[in-house]
Amino acid sequence: MHTIILAFIFGFAILCLSMRRRRRWLHDIAGPRSGSWLYGHQLRFNRQNDVGELDFEWNRRYGNIWRIDDCFGVSFRCSDYYSFLVSHSSGQLECQGESLMVADPKAIHHILHVQGYGYPKTRLSRQFTALAFGRGVSWAADDTHVQHRKVLAPAFAAQPIRAFLPIFRRVAAQLVQIWKDQLQCGDMSKPQVLSVSRGFSNATLDIIGETVFDYHFGSLDGFEERNEFSDIFHNLWANSNLHPSKPAILFGATWQFIPESLLRFVEYLPFRQFVRFREYLVAGKRAGKEMLKDMTQYVSEGKKPHHADILSIIVDANNSSDSSVRLSEDEVLSQVTTLLFAGHETTATTLTWLAYELAHHQADQDEIRREITGRRAKLPLRQRDFSVADLDALVFTNACIKEVLRFHPISPWVTRESAIHDIIPLSKPITLKSGKTIADIEIGSGVPVLISTCAYNRLASVWGADAHEWNPRRFLNPHLRDTQVSVGLHANVLTFSGGNSGCIGFRFALLEMQSTITELIENIKFTPPPGMDDIEMLRVPVGAIMAPMVKGKLHERTQMPLGVEFLH
Repeated sequence: MHTIILAFIFGFAILCLSMRRRRRWLHDIAGPRSGSWLYGHQLRFNRQNDVGELDFEWNRRYGNIWRIDDCFGVSFRCSDYYSFLVSHSSGQLECQGESLMVADPKAIHHILHVQGYGYPKTRLSRQFTALAFGRGVSWAADDTHVQHRKVLAPAFAAQPIRAFLPIFRRVAAQLVQIWKDQLQCGDMSKPQVLSVSRGFSNATLDIIGETVFDYHFGSLDGFEERNEFSDIFHNLWANSNLHPSKPAILFGATWQFIPESLLRFVEYLPFRQFVRFREYLVAGKRAGKEMLKDMTQYVSEGKKPHHADILSIIVDANNSSDSSVRLSEDEVLSQVTTLLFAGHETTATTLTWLAYELAHHQADQDEIRREITGRRAKLPLRQRDFSVADLDALVFTNACIKEVLRFHPISPWVTRESAIHDIIPLSKPITLKSGKTIADIEIGSGVPVLISTCAYNRLASVWGADAHEWNPRRFLNPHLRDTQVSVGLHANVLTFSGGNSGCIGFRFALLEMQSTITELIENIKFTPPPGMDDIEMLRVPVGAIMAPMVKGKLHERTQMPLGVEFLH
């Protein structure tokens, strides 16, 4: 008994010392008062109805670096419970007494690009990524992450991605026809209300099935009929992670004390946060095994898949690699479940918001349509559809894609934890609570760092005085990048993250969005939903991502009602 008591006292002493060490690094940095020792800022942060509303407020008040409080004010991690990471390793708050929130461009460049693996994903974040998506590239860290990226890299090179263009275009055309069939009973001469989010979700799922796995999910076939994967994906995040309860947050705060070997059993608890993700992981790996079996049969019979899909490229690269860096079968299957989500939900939500902005900015939509018409008129006689070069030449269309990535980042935060003693440089000096002004921040190992993608993407110092407004023409300014620090993978927005953990499939996503939006705008006019003038759309945080929902109707989950009028 005495031994147990002494062990408890010793453990508590170590915990207090750890808490004091972490507070030593952040105690003089300004930040908001939480008003709650129990929840810190966690409750407010994870229950905000519109992504970024707190980030923007704190950024205006404290500058580009600020400190926030976590659960209990001690060294606990509380939001790994629902902060499953996506392809570019995004997540939510780590509860370790205090966290450093970062929107400063120079600091972000240092953390993601200069130090890289010096700021890894946290242990618990990786654990729950494994529970949600398996041990794929989003879970991997350090040498294992390098290994996974090496095997995946050939599949996401420019040439294989270009070969998928006909699939992108065909599925987009099918979506147009599906929507037309849905609205046939109404007056086709004027806009009719349609929630476009489900259509985008089903279309991107079918695209991922064919391009990544040479597998036909059939989500758009019989649009109103039930489809296993479409049903699993529909509101997966919203039903699992919308407004976590107080007990859920506090329960997650205790996980710091649970050995990693036991945490894997948490997925079997009957909580909504786990039930849906467990269904998804089981279904995804089952489908992955079928795909691998079919591929093995093709090879044994001397046949080839219909096209060089990403999974076959991964398998080939894995087989040809040095045996010391090959992935196990479970790791390959985990790439399946990771890519299914990362290449599907993220792109679908981005396209949903792009349609929303074009519906509410008719001049921009008209400009895209004129640009598409002009480019089509220049196609050679024997060329029936756009090539990759044609899509890249649509300057204003691509500016709108860049702007939606900036304005509506699907993954609003990037979670890291310092593994080194470091000095983080700042673009702009900050004033500490003591009154001292500093141009860099010294931190020790084990400090949680939460990079605010949404705040960085709205910095006036980076994007101009109208950073909080929709303006795709900012990307037509040839001098926009002259004074910017290199941060993001595309157009310097942070939505695809950056550095060695940046989104490996960002080129795939861009071509998919180019292909889809040009097909839609050429055939459809989006408008605000007729008869719904008072509707207000929210970007609601649901775990590691955000979802479009109607204010006052969060119980209806993900939706985006727009007016849809067919031009042909």
